[in-house]
Amino acid sequence: MGKEKIDIKFESLSAGIKNFLKRREVIDQETLERFLDPSFERLRKEDEVLIKVVKKIEEAVRENKKFLIWGDQDIDGITACFLMKMAMQKLTGEEIETYIPDRVKEGYGLSEMGINLAIKKGIDLIITVDCGTTSFKEIESLFKKDLDVIITDHHEPRDELPKGLILNPKLGSFGYAYLSGAGVAFKLADALFLKLMEKTTNNWVREFSEIPILAMIGTISDRVPQLDENRILLCEGLKLLEKTENPSLSLLRKIGSIEEAIEPLHSGTEYLTWKFFSSLNEEEAKDIYSELEAKHTYWSIKAGEYFLSFKDQLNLGYLVLFDPDLDKEFTGTIANRAKESTGHPIFVIYMIGEHLRGEGRGPTDFDLLSILSSVSDLLVDYGGHKMACGFSLKEGKLEEFRSRVTPELKKYEPKIQIDAKLNLDDITPELQDFIKKMKPFRRGNPPPIFQVDDVNYKISNGVPILFNREDVLSLDTVKEMPPPSERVNAYLRLNGDKIHLLKWEWVEDEK
Repeated sequence: MGKEKIDIKFESLSAGIKNFLKRREVIDQETLERFLDPSFERLRKEDEVLIKVVKKIEEAVRENKKFLIWGDQDIDGITACFLMKMAMQKLTGEEIETYIPDRVKEGYGLSEMGINLAIKKGIDLIITVDCGTTSFKEIESLFKKDLDVIITDHHEPRDELPKGLILNPKLGSFGYAYLSGAGVAFKLADALFLKLMEKTTNNWVREFSEIPILAMIGTISDRVPQLDENRILLCEGLKLLEKTENPSLSLLRKIGSIEEAIEPLHSGTEYLTWKFFSSLNEEEAKDIYSELEAKHTYWSIKAGEYFLSFKDQLNLGYLVLFDPDLDKEFTGTIANRAKESTGHPIFVIYMIGEHLRGEGRGPTDFDLLSILSSVSDLLVDYGGHKMACGFSLKEGKLEEFRSRVTPELKKYEPKIQIDAKLNLDDITPELQDFIKKMKPFRRGNPPPIFQVDDVNYKISNGVPILFNREDVLSLDTVKEMPPPSERVNAYLRLNGDKIHLLKWEWVEDEK
């Protein structure tokens, strides 16, 4: 967990390597070292708003104020809420209240129902996790009722912000801009442990290892780019997961990859998922996980049935899908499957009572929020991220929404995202060794793809090769086999061990 010395100098790297590192937000020596040595010591520490938030919580602890952690229903929101509750209990020695609203009944973020419950419980200070940046009316109401609030969130802000302290990486210098809600909560917990208990990160994460592991799970589940500080939370969290004796977390380790293990958690209610993380022994954890797996199996079958019900709309070329009876919990999955099926950004709309609501899913290089902003006159509200968002439509505006956004969605053309153009002689064992250092490959950091132009292709002794007058490159696997040709442009994926031909194109002779 300690910081390692990195001998590689950014300035000495070739232009090709610098280019594909830039796509992973590595732009100088500092970011290179954070990428190659993702350790807790490389987390960013200083931030003006974070200092103010820590001071406010420190004063509230000293004055014996009563806290409530306000979370959200998804796994990121649940893990953020759970880890912040754990941190605050370590800091105060008291039981800490939590609240996760029902999105169907209360909507997303703060709600009057939850605020009134907090008042009944005598809460003095609400700390939100994974929500709150767009809860304007509720925060205004909260202050009028003599409640205080600190917002910690990672969702896209609007032009206007609510009153009060807001800790959101999208608003400034507070760490990596694409932290998950659990990642933001972890960094707040880290700052609190340092200020109130004088514990450095490397000290407290060993003592309270559940907290960084939960931050890792939230980071993976929210599908944020696993780069920069997220890469640190991922790599360090995986190391701690190997050693933990916590009943629920050690069970996840034994199941397989962490991505596979947490998949059933998405299918349970927030109550059941919370209960799983609270398991007191392995048998209890196994029983709850089995229940989550059963729900996941049912959920997967149901999701498949719902997706098939949209077949006619997809065959007609619709990119804004509508089913008034679609169960809300399947909306995001349907949108994602439709996106993968069509290669285009997708909106899926359903009804709750008389209200039209929807979700969008898009490729990494498409901005759904800008589309929603362009039709904001048709919306009650909207929010989320560029690739995944939610919104509410005004009554009777479905067809106008569809007619206005569909042309923009159809403009998108999927294409292979290359990391750099290289010459054949650039692909060396040294390059493969460097790519090995980029592991683990996850969202935002896939194995790099390189374009090599105007090379020959043939099968030599059963091995596919690319070659030119001076260089020969053996390929390990070929997705799309070109015929023997003197001139092709090749798209190659390298993972540090193998070279995979993804795609090829004929080279057109200039006329």
